[in-house]
Amino acid sequence: MSFREKSFREKSAWITLITLVLLLAFYLTHLPPPWWLRAETGGFLFHVLTLGMIAFVVIELIAHGIVVLRAPRDARAPRDEREHLIALKARSIAGRVYAILSLGSVLLVIHLGANDGGILYCLFLSFVVSQIVNYAARVVYYGRGA
Repeated sequence: MSFREKSFREKSAWITLITLVLLLAFYLTHLPPPWWLRAETGGFLFHVLTLGMIAFVVIELIAHGIVVLRAPRDARAPRDEREHLIALKARSIAGRVYAILSLGSVLLVIHLGANDGGILYCLFLSFVVSQIVNYAARVVYYGRGA
């Protein structure tokens, strides 16, 4: 099945997945370890985070705008039962991943001597990874037709 034949919500999941992976790559390339564990909440890392979030929103708006313009009827269609089930299954997996990663990252950074800023960035990283899992699961479920 080509990208044109996919549903709007499957395209949306792909767009968000790719954008989140790009955001994660941007974020990780700008975190020079290990000093970021003791980073102040303001300053360079905050600006990297802010720039990444702005880029995420801009990419999402442009990409979704293009998809909506190409198939406006499909974008306006209400979710069917299958799409609700896919979203529920994916969120369930992502929630578990977030709980494990956030607890693990807090324990890890406390043992590594991180300050509040380091813990904040690790929790943010846990959230981004869990959302990548969320949208990757959606893509897989849409591909299977589950």
